[in-house]
Amino acid sequence: MLEYQKQDCDLTLEEGLECYYRSFPDTTEVFEDDDNSGTLLRDHDCTHVIFGLDISIEQESILDSWVVWGSKWQLKYIWGYQSLPQIKQLYKDLYKEFGILGFLKIFWKLGGIKRKVMFRALKMKKKWPFKMPEKYLKMKISDLREEHGIKILLPEELQYTPIER
Repeated sequence: MLEYQKQDCDLTLEEGLECYYRSFPDTTEVFEDDDNSGTLLRDHDCTHVIFGLDISIEQESILDSWVVWGSKWQLKYIWGYQSLPQIKQLYKDLYKEFGILGFLKIFWKLGGIKRKVMFRALKMKKKWPFKMPEKYLKMKISDLREEHGIKILLPEELQYTPIER
């Protein structure tokens, strides 16, 4: 378990983001923000940290539910993320690896967890801003979770059978 995956994490969001990046050091260069992406990639990565999830395909799927139900976002901004060349390539690679049937299996296997996320997100005090204010980077993750009413999933609530590749 990574430090940012603890509900009462004392790291700042920026430190949590560094912890998140250290968990997969070989791929962070591909997903760095540039002039085309602005802060889209960082903002997405901060959702992993604030909701306590890693980069596995299963937890990416769980994160989708947190973003849809527990985040404040604009379709234009989210569409911009989906349109980034590195994200398009990632989707192509994942489709090659899993296919449509694989994605349906992931969705099906995670249905109970995704429902739990939906209900927790609906109980939040306020939605997490997908386009995140810069000042949040210097704030403690535990304080941000308290402010927004985010109750992340405990390890025992994240029990699922990984999808075979």
